[in-house]
Amino acid sequence: MKITRLILPFALLVILTSPALAAPDVKSLMNQQGCFSCHAVDQKMVGPSFKQVAARYRGKKGSLSMLAKKIISGGNGHWNDLTGGMMMPPHPDLKPSDAKAIAQWVLSLK
Repeated sequence: MKITRLILPFALLVILTSPALAAPDVKSLMNQQGCFSCHAVDQKMVGPSFKQVAARYRGKKGSLSMLAKKIISGGNGHWNDLTGGMMMPPHPDLKPSDAKAIAQWVLSLK
């Protein structure tokens, strides 16, 4: 019984800190995907700033899923006034959970 009480917290710590369960390093992931080549946090570049995206979609029902899907499949038409019709390229190899983490980070910006 005493061994179980000692081992259980340790086992839980190992499980919770394993890389498979750890949240992705979002900015590193975004660098790998080239997001910062076209977007900046607070100024328009080729695409809208991440703060502009957050302001447009934050609090809207389904925005997290929509943005995650858009990150994977690419997009066009939502920001023509800023981009001159430039299309965001798709990221088809990005895991849905990683796309969701990126979208969540973007939506958290104020």
